[in-house]
Amino acid sequence: MTNYSMSLSKNQQALLLELYTPYKTELDNVHVLFQAQVDNVVLIFYKSGTLVLQGDYLAELKRIKVRLGLTNFSAIGSDEVGTGDVFGPIVVCSAYVKGSDIEVLELMGVKDSKAMTDRQIVELAPKLTKMLTHSVLILKPEKYNEMIRRGYNMNKIKAFLHNQAILLTTQKIREQGEDKAPVIVDQFCEPRLYYNYLKDEPNVYREISFYTKAESIHLSVAAASIIARYAFLAKIQQFSKFIGIRLQKGAGVEVDKQLVKIYKDKGYDALRPITKLNFRNLKKNEIHP
Repeated sequence: MTNYSMSLSKNQQALLLELYTPYKTELDNVHVLFQAQVDNVVLIFYKSGTLVLQGDYLAELKRIKVRLGLTNFSAIGSDEVGTGDVFGPIVVCSAYVKGSDIEVLELMGVKDSKAMTDRQIVELAPKLTKMLTHSVLILKPEKYNEMIRRGYNMNKIKAFLHNQAILLTTQKIREQGEDKAPVIVDQFCEPRLYYNYLKDEPNVYREISFYTKAESIHLSVAAASIIARYAFLAKIQQFSKFIGIRLQKGAGVEVDKQLVKIYKDKGYDALRPITKLNFRNLKKNEIHP
């Protein structure tokens, strides 16, 4: 791989800008905060908080991790996909990454799935599923819609799925004789609310560290996001064959067009197995039973 990206907090970005100021190069790009070059490696700091390394990056990545105090410890990361998509399921994956596996994953190009193309996901995810102990939960639209009717909101659904996936993965690593590992979740709500959502659950995993941009804390979160995205893409493909249209991801204008077409051609009931029915796209387009 000759390209690697990672998400940085403001504090992490400040530490690295100080480190790389002597290597600064000029670049006329409104989205770029800072660019530097060390030997044959180009470092591009985007205003969004993303750092992209271009070139033979592995040695420079080690230097960055030392600067940020990021050590190669073992951890379970948990992440979700599909929550912003009208069509398709919500997928949560928790994945266990050993400290000794991290350099291998970095060399493979593991990073946050949102920074990867679908093709890259499809190429990489099967390798990760074979390599890593993990658990995947797929909440199909019909079950999602049922939970919404029962009073769940999106964050409560995510909390429920993350808790179940984490419990499954921690059980698997115990059965393998592995030591207990820290659990890291990409924060989508305050920890207090997360545990409040789970107050009626009989078994709740409570030793969790919540971080925004958690993939910058540990690669297990990025690996989990890739596996989850792969499962989501597989389901979207399956639903597309079922409905006879190549379904669009997200919740934009093209999705609106597909919603209207399916509704007019096949009726509301055809949407039930493939669609999150509480999204405002349906109300906006006057789609109802």
